[in-house]
Amino acid sequence: MIAPLRRPVVVFAGGGTGGHIYPGLAVARALHGHEPVFLIPPDRGDAERIAGEFPVAMLRAPRPDRSRLLYPVRLAAAVARARRILAGLNASAVVGLGGYASVPAALAGRTLGLPLYLVQCDAVAGRATRLLARFAQGAGLGSERARDALPARLSCRVTGTPLRREMRARAERGEFGLDPSLPTLLILGGSQGAEGLNTRVVEGLAAGRNDGFQVLHCAGARDLGRVRAAYEALRVRGRVVDFLPEIGRAYAIADLVLARAGASTVAECAARALPAVFVPYPFHRDRQQTWNALDAVRAGAARIVEEADLSPEAFRATVLGILLDPLERSAMSLASARVARPDAARDMAAHLIETFGPALGEARWHAELGG
Repeated sequence: MIAPLRRPVVVFAGGGTGGHIYPGLAVARALHGHEPVFLIPPDRGDAERIAGEFPVAMLRAPRPDRSRLLYPVRLAAAVARARRILAGLNASAVVGLGGYASVPAALAGRTLGLPLYLVQCDAVAGRATRLLARFAQGAGLGSERARDALPARLSCRVTGTPLRREMRARAERGEFGLDPSLPTLLILGGSQGAEGLNTRVVEGLAAGRNDGFQVLHCAGARDLGRVRAAYEALRVRGRVVDFLPEIGRAYAIADLVLARAGASTVAECAARALPAVFVPYPFHRDRQQTWNALDAVRAGAARIVEEADLSPEAFRATVLGILLDPLERSAMSLASARVARPDAARDMAAHLIETFGPALGEARWHAELGG
């Protein structure tokens, strides 16, 4: 009996941060003719990030940095659960989005004979990617440097970091309660380490007059009250928020970005041709955020200031110095546009399909036969 045509199911596994989920969403949107399903942790906010756009299944994955003696047992149990989910979905392939949450599904897929593709946006390959690379058929890379830690036999393509379509959003400063005529600094603390960056910013603003510019500062929920009170006391023009759900609109009104250097943030600044000052998260052993920003810095599109070096004097000389210098901002903006990779999602999806080609074709053929 011939069954109705069913599109091959590609399971995107991982999550826990926007830096893992958003590139996966961008690639899934570019996978025309396939059925993306996201297999995500139940407690990290990823379902809200996906916002009902694709089917979602939940899988709790153990963290290797907690209860290390019990980790192998918990991992085996998670792999068994993932295997049942993949079989129930009749999955054709697995895409690992990085991080500990991607490991059980990737290993389960291997036991089922499913091909594996890895999304590695950071310039330094993470532990999960290095572990799973031995089982994978292909990988999409945000940076050439990530290739160094991967097996030579693995089919890799450097596409840049896939970006969500919200990056094209437009906005006016008045929508944020800001003055349309003033140079605007956008500050993004990121999901990690916002407090340290917030403190350096407040100290810098307290060190002198704050005329002639304004700030849109995403301070994070835990630090919102402290930062907002400091802005009021210092009479800084601008707005302090805990979260920016439509980040593309925030980029649209910015003249300069001060942020951590996650792979997506670096790529988003380039996509919007925005000059940036990156303050890498200081507690990564591999300094991955510093490496993420290096191409933009070498191109003249950005500066790197280590958090320990972001003194009040450095904040005013570097950050406010660029913000208040239209010529320097313009030169950095042109350089930023030159390093942008606007087709990263399409290119990574094309490489994924190329890598999975026979497996996806076979899955479709069996579906047509009702097998």
